[in-house]
Amino acid sequence: MHASERQKTIFLVVIFSVVVTAVAWIAPLLGGSPSSPGLGFILWATAPLLVSLLLRAITRDWSDLGRKPAIRQNLIWYIVSLLAYPVTMVLAAISGALTSVSAFTEFSLGQFLQIMLTSLPFFFIFAIFEEVGWRGYLAPKLASLGLNRYIAAALVAVVWASWHLPYIRDFTWDYTSESLVIFIPRFYLATFAFSLVFGEIRSITGTFWPAVLMHAIGNAFGHPLAAEYVTVVEGKEYLGSVGNGLFLLAFMILLSIAINRWRVSQAKPLAESVERN
Repeated sequence: MHASERQKTIFLVVIFSVVVTAVAWIAPLLGGSPSSPGLGFILWATAPLLVSLLLRAITRDWSDLGRKPAIRQNLIWYIVSLLAYPVTMVLAAISGALTSVSAFTEFSLGQFLQIMLTSLPFFFIFAIFEEVGWRGYLAPKLASLGLNRYIAAALVAVVWASWHLPYIRDFTWDYTSESLVIFIPRFYLATFAFSLVFGEIRSITGTFWPAVLMHAIGNAFGHPLAAEYVTVVEGKEYLGSVGNGLFLLAFMILLSIAINRWRVSQAKPLAESVERN
């Protein structure tokens, strides 16, 4: 990348990050909440999508959006995206139960699936609003700068988490008895762990659609699990929360490492083949 192109990309990343964050904090002044959507809440929810599309329209740059799903070529990664949150959340809940920091309440598979499937279309639409911004714009722009994957994930996480903050208390997913002084740093850490997994899958597939699927399933699966079926001991949310506890973060980071090692192992034979030719 030429120096001028690099400076332009950095400028666009900064503009995107600042505008999305600013809109996120201004929008609530216009009214609305997750339980009673209004103009402000809708503007907040769509900010990542709208800002990213506006910047692409202004710069006439659609090359790295990744709008084609390419399901046939990436079927295994759609399956990984489908299962990532359910598997890691269940493992986190089991770890919490084994260490007595959380417990399962009476579980009804039928009721759980009904809640999950009913909410899934809503979460899928909202995942598109987010992921066109996070994995459709910010992540590929940072990748084009050649940043270390941890640094890139951290930068995405800062913007992603900051965008959530105006409504952080309104989501049952993020409910906690902890003070925000304790909770918010862990929320940023959780978003970083999630960004690692999302980023790896985006790098492999070249499209944001697996992230949309993973994000939607994570919310649709996680909300009823956290609200109805897993009870965390007060003061132990930092470990046992199935939304952002340390057990979940550990499993997510392990998943990102496994995916990264697979990606690197696949890249080496290709590089060796190119060198021989």
